[in-house]
Amino acid sequence: MSIQNLIINGSFETGTLTSWISANTTVTSQFSHSGSFSARFQSSPFTSYIGQFVPLNPGESMEVLASFAKVGTAPSAPIFIQVTFYDSLSNLLGSGLGTTIPIDHIPTVDNDTWLEIYQTTTPAPPNTAQAFILIYTSPQAGTANGLVDDVALLVAPDTGATGATGATGATGATGATGWLLYT
Repeated sequence: MSIQNLIINGSFETGTLTSWISANTTVTSQFSHSGSFSARFQSSPFTSYIGQFVPLNPGESMEVLASFAKVGTAPSAPIFIQVTFYDSLSNLLGSGLGTTIPIDHIPTVDNDTWLEIYQTTTPAPPNTAQAFILIYTSPQAGTANGLVDDVALLVAPDTGATGATGATGATGATGATGWLLYT
């Protein structure tokens, strides 16, 4: 089984926002989850965002992965992650994911701690030709600049029916709604 990351420059290792649509966002070499760069969202009074269109086939679901941190000790602004589906004429077909990281739920990068998000989209509807991922902050007075790194949209081919569930052992907590705190 082959897993393909549809995002181009998701770790910002080009040192630029090449392949991303963006506003009030820069690439920084001061902080990174992996590699040498991350994207930095400017705090209030601006909405900051990055977005990217990727090819997608009807019926496919994607795993959304991204790592987040904030700069300094001020509260983090809320961050929103959306995935929407479009046909070949760029008509909106529907939403595949909408998730929010609430205000002050992102760790400070000063401790080299990042919040890793893992979310799964709904299957793409008929006639889907592309998906759009949008990651953005909402302006909040007195909030810290946010960081995002290692953005990925993973598609695994459908391999057929799922088999019977096997025995399971004890597992560790991953946090609410698939969030994992990485230190």
